[in-house]
Amino acid sequence: MIAVDRAVWTIHNKNFQIILDGEIKESKVNDKKFSPGGDIWTGEIPMLRFKEESYQEEYNSFNSDLMMLFSDPLFDKIFIDAKIGEESEYGSNILKTPLIIRKIEEYTVDEIIEQH
Repeated sequence: MIAVDRAVWTIHNKNFQIILDGEIKESKVNDKKFSPGGDIWTGEIPMLRFKEESYQEEYNSFNSDLMMLFSDPLFDKIFIDAKIGEESEYGSNILKTPLIIRKIEEYTVDEIIEQH
């Protein structure tokens, strides 16, 4: 069986955080899974809804910033080159509230399967 290398990153601004789990293959981040927290995972950036209008506006802005990040031609390089535990800032010159990216884990699926 071929090992599948994956990594986990957090992406946050001052108000919101999302977790990204992705497969690293051929210098690209593929099979992206997103979580707003807990055991909720989805293949798309979650669209959360808030009763408080100001929170919703801030979350919509965060979501828009995420879309800009994921459409950046350097997206794969930014994430793959990240060092575990180190934070990097994205969009300080183009976003109202820059995003902070932090790689928190790298793993191989085969190793996890063997451990269980």
